Amino acid sequence: MRMKNMIDPNLTALEVLGIAIKSEIHATGVYEKLGRMVRNRALRERLAFLKGEEEKHRKLLEELYAKSFPEVELKLPERSLVPMEVAMREGITVPELFKLAMEAEETSEKFYRELAERTRDQSGKALLRYLSKMEHGHYELLRNEYELIEQFPEYYKVEDFHLGEELIHLGRSPWRAWNSEIDPVYDQIDQFVLPPQLG
Repeated sequence: MRMKNMIDPNLTALEVLGIAIKSEIHATGVYEKLGRMVRNRALRERLAFLKGEEEKHRKLLEELYAKSFPEVELKLPERSLVPMEVAMREGITVPELFKLAMEAEETSEKFYRELAERTRDQSGKALLRYLSKMEHGHYELLRNEYELIEQFPEYYKVEDFHLGEELIHLGRSPWRAWNSEIDPVYDQIDQFVLPPQLG
């Protein structure tokens, strides 16, 4: 999903953070639903990992909101980067929901990247770039799983799926390499307070 002008330049930091927080909540719901729809145990573990990551992002963003706007109660906006009305509709298939999740992660990656480009605070830039890279990693993980689903339609329907050496990588954590490189960014979180108006 390629979108232009994703972030309205007139949005305040408060509004942008609200959108981000709601999107992370919705992403958690998508992975929770996917986890209930698949039987493959290894795939369920990866979906649980993604769900946990989105929960961490939400908590991180809520902390930033509280630090940046200590006297403003958080009120989630209507807008979200995740089309929940589609994700939660009855009858949606696992492949369809995977594609939706991939699009949402790609959109979130661009959202955080654009936001990082707009903010002047260097610690804030580092955090937002971190989130953007995390969402990109989630997209790649989902893309790999989606390709397996396309190639082997029974992949998500059975508890254990075996295909010899070709699927050895499924037991590993391919995201850990880049994740370990950017984990130090968390050390800067306490220093990051958003300005009232970005850009």
